[in-house]
Amino acid sequence: MTSAFKNLTGNKELTHEDMQPILDDFANNLMDKNVAKDVAADICQQVETSLMNTKTSNFTSVTATIKESLMVAIEKLLTPKRNIDVLNEALTAKKQGRVFSMAFIGVNGVGKSTSLAKMAYYLKTKGNLKVMFAGCDNFRSGAIEQLQTHASCLGDVPLYEKGYKEDPASIAKEALAECKRKKYDVLLIDTAGRMQGNEALMRAMAKLVHTNLPDIVLFVGEALVGNDAIDQLTKFN
Repeated sequence: MTSAFKNLTGNKELTHEDMQPILDDFANNLMDKNVAKDVAADICQQVETSLMNTKTSNFTSVTATIKESLMVAIEKLLTPKRNIDVLNEALTAKKQGRVFSMAFIGVNGVGKSTSLAKMAYYLKTKGNLKVMFAGCDNFRSGAIEQLQTHASCLGDVPLYEKGYKEDPASIAKEALAECKRKKYDVLLIDTAGRMQGNEALMRAMAKLVHTNLPDIVLFVGEALVGNDAIDQLTKFN
């Protein structure tokens, strides 16, 4: 009765036994929504560690206390550890007299080329930057033509491409040199979609990145990918 009273009025010291049923229920709800088991467990572990042996506030139940801590843990998880301001970085590179480059990577069909075109529009309109595309997806049929359509819609955005035969890493390198020669500010590199389990194709992607060392390697993911996201990010990284 004393424990139940404190659960309602506050000042209850939290124990593992108090929190475990609530945290287990929350973890199961996350996994039902296709959140990776490891992620759900990590969030719950953070909450338990932060609340262990602390007391609930006045007139605050155990459930409400845990819910508030869960919100803090999720916010912390979703807060990037690096602040990326693409526009500012591109403008800084321009002042330094160098080309700012970005490579767009990810699995098949997630919208890399579309995201690349949106980024070009953003940099053109917000920073008045001169942008060039590098067509390095010579694996998927129609990829170069799709990129050319985006370039045409954007107006004065040229596309550097070599068709569907040459090495993507070499194409990116030549595009970077072309950018410097023609005094363009930004090079956006389109790459072929890769399933993270295909080692040979992933090595080709790694070669492109390591050969050209773009300022930013942007992973484009699908919002509904769910549990597979951990495997994708780990292997692409």
